[in-house]
Amino acid sequence: MKLWKPLAATLLLLSIGHGALANDNPAAVTQAPNIDSITLEDIKSDVTFLASDEMLGRETLKPQALIASGYARSRMERAGVQPAGENGTWFQTVKFKYNTWEATPTLTYTRGDEKGELKYAEEFVSTGGAETSLVYEGEIVFAGYAINDKSKSYNDIEGADLKGKVALILRYEPSSWMKAGRNPFSRNAYLQTKEAQCRAAGAIGVLMVTGPESLGGSDNRRGLPSPEAGEKSPPLQLDLEQQAAPDESLPFFHISVAASDKLLGGEGATSKLQKAFDKGDFSQRPDPSKMSVKLTAKSKTVHAEDRNTAGMIKGELDEWIVFGAHHDHLGYGYFGARDARTAMGQIHNGADDNASGVATVLEIAEALAKSGKKPRRSFLFLTFTGEEKGLLGSSWYVKHPLIPHEKVYAMINIDMIGRIDQHKLIMDGTSCSKVLDRVCKDVAPLFPELEIGFSDQPPMPASDHWPFFSKAGIPVFFPFGGINRFMHTAEDDADTINYEDMVPTVKMLYEIGWRLSEEQAYADYTGPVKDSVGPDGNPRDPKKSSNPEGEQEDGFSAK
Repeated sequence: MKLWKPLAATLLLLSIGHGALANDNPAAVTQAPNIDSITLEDIKSDVTFLASDEMLGRETLKPQALIASGYARSRMERAGVQPAGENGTWFQTVKFKYNTWEATPTLTYTRGDEKGELKYAEEFVSTGGAETSLVYEGEIVFAGYAINDKSKSYNDIEGADLKGKVALILRYEPSSWMKAGRNPFSRNAYLQTKEAQCRAAGAIGVLMVTGPESLGGSDNRRGLPSPEAGEKSPPLQLDLEQQAAPDESLPFFHISVAASDKLLGGEGATSKLQKAFDKGDFSQRPDPSKMSVKLTAKSKTVHAEDRNTAGMIKGELDEWIVFGAHHDHLGYGYFGARDARTAMGQIHNGADDNASGVATVLEIAEALAKSGKKPRRSFLFLTFTGEEKGLLGSSWYVKHPLIPHEKVYAMINIDMIGRIDQHKLIMDGTSCSKVLDRVCKDVAPLFPELEIGFSDQPPMPASDHWPFFSKAGIPVFFPFGGINRFMHTAEDDADTINYEDMVPTVKMLYEIGWRLSEEQAYADYTGPVKDSVGPDGNPRDPKKSSNPEGEQEDGFSAK
């Protein structure tokens, strides 16, 4: 699961009221065939293999990610599931690209009669990501926090002449705005927001320092990111034949407080300047003509491939229920680990995130395949690569679907259901479809071991359901066991999984999938894709239905 999940999950939990818990029981028994073949032993076996130390954290583009993909294929093939990948295979190739340095970046500076050089990895380091090609010699301009916030009457970038120059900015936001130490989730604190402000002002590169006054002067994050992390686990992008737009990201570097002091005038200069800008005193902005830098940085692009795994069980109709889960994780914790400062370089096994989800998909596929019963709608079982790098495997799939989007009835994404606390499971996103919401709430009471929470909020943009919902216009939902202290740490191991609660959860999700397959009404969709069309050929939005005849009272057409 992506690292920005915690905030979204917290907001989701706050949105769940007492009345959101399912407590009706319209059906007395389960209907999914062979449901009792789903066992704790089988689930534990899958999780234990995928999250073993030998799998080295299943990082995308590493051999172990291919092994995880191959394991999913092997399990489905043995169960009798059919291949659904490219050209009759079990796999879908996912193309990636990333950037690496042609030579170590260099940065020299001049301030009055003083000249010096900043050492890469010790005094400045790249944030990674965008392709970087920059040879610059000229003024460096201090642009404060690079914030323009009308609601706070604060604009510290307006007086900075950044056109064609390198900006020096402060991380986060003014100290007086911070609550409980810092607010990294404030829009003003996002690196993307700061970069966009600098780019709009004409800057060609950014140096950023975490100021001494941030976090009350006790910021243990002021240490620079390790360049080793970017080299061993570089940020990835999809390698698309037709890019939607050129990457406009600026060359972006972190610098240390000591390095910032050298550029701004000596020891304590950064602290003094930050205090002034915290108060909105922009008159203290230093004269850029007194300081100049020469910055040279050039990267090269590397192309690579990984794969998604795809299996299918065909039903009576060419209409599809998709079950998906990502099989990748963080490897050695160089990218995305919450415990990077203490456990970088240690194996992050990802038992909950997301061996638990893969095990769920495999168990459901096996139960249905061995049932001998043909479903009404067909089933597609997917495991994705690259989720931890930015939902990349699922985004690739949505751009290159194996099943046309208009034939997909619904997508169920499973991520982190292995550490359910106090039997509580969140069913996120069902509100995007009245039919999905109804079916899920019909099934939930059949599993009294679990306490199911529903939300009236849109799906969280936090896992592989998001591209299906936001780009393909497909109804989705996302069962989620909640945030826990093991998430994205080296402690997310197989022996700490709550297998007892996983068993009814997997069975419940199978029951929901089966009922969606048998459902007569077509699933509606409320989301950003306004022209989404369903398997019946009609708009998924019932208000736009072109087939008013034959509509049911709830507004959903039935075949």
